[in-house]
Amino acid sequence: MPRLPLILPAALAGLLLLPDPARAAITDRALSCADWLKSAAHRKSEHPAPVAAKIRAFCAANPTMKAIDAEMTMTGD
Repeated sequence: MPRLPLILPAALAGLLLLPDPARAAITDRALSCADWLKSAAHRKSEHPAPVAAKIRAFCAANPTMKAIDAEMTMTGD
């Protein structure tokens, strides 16, 4: 018989340590891309540099779009 009582807590503990891919770095849902680019917030990114550059470029091309939507579009979340 498998040691389910020992395996289950270990598996759950592993799930708690995984990063949440759907967590957005841009937290202001009402912020447009244009306003986000004007603020200093676009310089502080939790994303790797290539992904952050894609988000900035996408926002520059779509200034009326919500910044959080642009981030989710570029990160696939």
